[in-house]
Amino acid sequence: MNLEELLSLLDIESPSELVYFEQFADLMEHPQDIPYETLESLAAGMEPGTLPELIEGYFEDVIKFVPDGEGELYTLLQNIATTLTSLAEGADEDSGHMFAEELYKFRSWYLFESSVMIKDFAEGTEREIPLMEALTLYRAQNFTDEEYLFDFSDALDYQLEEYIVSLGSLVEDNYDDGDDYDGSYAEDEDYQE
Repeated sequence: MNLEELLSLLDIESPSELVYFEQFADLMEHPQDIPYETLESLAAGMEPGTLPELIEGYFEDVIKFVPDGEGELYTLLQNIATTLTSLAEGADEDSGHMFAEELYKFRSWYLFESSVMIKDFAEGTEREIPLMEALTLYRAQNFTDEEYLFDFSDALDYQLEEYIVSLGSLVEDNYDDGDDYDGSYAEDEDYQE
């Protein structure tokens, strides 16, 4: 799939028009392989600041449906979100390539390679499905009479690459918009050497 085909799929004419959550969710969950070169071209044409916001919003939506008791999966998805957001924030020619590779890797794992074992109580059957499908099924069972048992342990096999991330951007990310952060450190009066 090239950039023109992807833009057509998203029903937009240029990458700068990718600004809505629904469009980004369509990109992330499209069941066809999207080469990282195409993802890199898409990201390069987006308005600065839009991509990190879309990533944060998408992962917030995904993470809120991680079942209780699946702390490792929750933490893994948080770490992936942080990595992708950090790479998207510093997107230049070099990091844009790294961002596209990491996004490609995530989509491949999330849509195709991850494995969640589910047991269908009504049918008494077990089967393996990808993580995205499992989280969708978990969310949907709240609205149906169907009941499943999920085993996410095999889906935790995801290797995060190590990247250098700006410490300043991490510190600023931990402050709400209403907080004032001037880049200085507050001294702790209780600290003693």
